[in-house]
Amino acid sequence: MGYSITLAIGLLLLVISLTFLQQSLSFLKTTNRTTGKVIDLATLSGSDGDTYSAVIRFYADNGQEYIYRQQSSSSPPTWEVGEAVTMAYDPGNPQRAKPVAYFSMFGVTVILMMFALPAIVIGGGYYLAQLVLK
Repeated sequence: MGYSITLAIGLLLLVISLTFLQQSLSFLKTTNRTTGKVIDLATLSGSDGDTYSAVIRFYADNGQEYIYRQQSSSSPPTWEVGEAVTMAYDPGNPQRAKPVAYFSMFGVTVILMMFALPAIVIGGGYYLAQLVLK
């Protein structure tokens, strides 16, 4: 019974991660690109010390200025103040923007796959071993 649950959870996580992958690829295909600039590092204090999230200014094709605030934070900071960052934004809604960086585009997909694939191997391997060892 435990292997069935492991396999089911693994398959569910795989489907969810592939959905996030499809959304990220669709976002990249339908958005415009521009170069933004890190204008500040917001400091978040916690029990483990300070972490930093970037505040990025970019301009859409219409010349309008937009500010993007990174949702995640890290220590050391991902970017430095003054650094150029490629931004992808929805031309119909430029406030819907993301930095074109591996983890900001595919981080959720990778994390879900890190749990899905071992669960599928363990759960599926149990049933495969039963077939082979009969």
